[in-house]
Amino acid sequence: MATTHSCCKSPYLQLALPLLCLMISTQTQATEEVGLITTDYFLSHESKEPFYREQNLDPNVVLHVREVVAAGTERTAGKDNKVLLFLHGGTFPGYVAFDLDYENVSMMRHFAKLGWDTFALDLEGYGQSTRPPIMDKPEQYPDSQAPIGLDVTLANVERTVDFIRDLRGVEKVHLLGWSSAAMAEAPLYAIQQPEKVAKLILYASNYLGKGKSEEERRQQDAKREAEKNRYGTPGDLQRWIKLGTKEEYLIPGAFEAYVEAHLASDPKSADLGGRVRAPWGRFIGWPEPHFDAGSIKVPTLVIRGESDTLASRDDNQQLLDDLGSTEKQYVEIEQAGHMIQFEKNNTAFYRSIAEFLEPTK
Repeated sequence: MATTHSCCKSPYLQLALPLLCLMISTQTQATEEVGLITTDYFLSHESKEPFYREQNLDPNVVLHVREVVAAGTERTAGKDNKVLLFLHGGTFPGYVAFDLDYENVSMMRHFAKLGWDTFALDLEGYGQSTRPPIMDKPEQYPDSQAPIGLDVTLANVERTVDFIRDLRGVEKVHLLGWSSAAMAEAPLYAIQQPEKVAKLILYASNYLGKGKSEEERRQQDAKREAEKNRYGTPGDLQRWIKLGTKEEYLIPGAFEAYVEAHLASDPKSADLGGRVRAPWGRFIGWPEPHFDAGSIKVPTLVIRGESDTLASRDDNQQLLDDLGSTEKQYVEIEQAGHMIQFEKNNTAFYRSIAEFLEPTK
């Protein structure tokens, strides 16, 4: 049995709660993951999203943060410097990306078994965190900017890191960013607040961009501003294949389990005909390269699957060269694509991360 705690039966009741959420309800559910505790926190947060103030709406939102930890480890992980925060990509919410309840797909459960206190954040506009009303009816707000820009998501990360630091009594957390988060929030946060980051993992990152001209990027941004929402179709396996996750790489049944979980994460997925929403604002105004790698000083691991089409080998090796970190590593996982945690070779992937986090003495 594993224990699942919820800070509140409905996250929207949590808007005025203090930094450490009150435990209002506790549920115990049957699971094969013996000895693991899963806690869902809903953190009160004053959003930087300008839409709320523009429309004279209350800017107080909730951020969903999931924790998975081995029973008893939550009392020791802090002093052992074993606290790890996962940041998700462009379409998956954090708990779907990192805690899918299927075989050994959950990175959070894997590292919890290794003694880590693991956390995953849903950025605003994703999963169980608050979505602004513009995401429900984007056509009603043509003059508003696309929601959830990088200033909003970076504030989400700051809120979550500070919550974890207070919760577990640590000065620094280890930070893993996947895909879009490895191009934006994870490196940018490590640049801005290195004193709070122990080690940084950039997984499936595209660093240099796609080589578009300034005018091409401007046109792309204008299109995204007009659309407001990014719509994805979880059931489209071709999207994964185009990113280098070949069908034969996948753990049997993992893609189907993912589709079910991702659809369930968006309450409007049925109305949208099997699509899910993500905010376009997060992707507008990105420079190329996407961040100043030379300003990253914390120990950093760059890791990719050898078939990943978004995170190319040349791009990631350039990232490694440009990093300002004195301790930096590059690892490439054979027979793997962009979605390694869902793939058969995920054990090699997990092992490489574990060896970086805790080098063998």
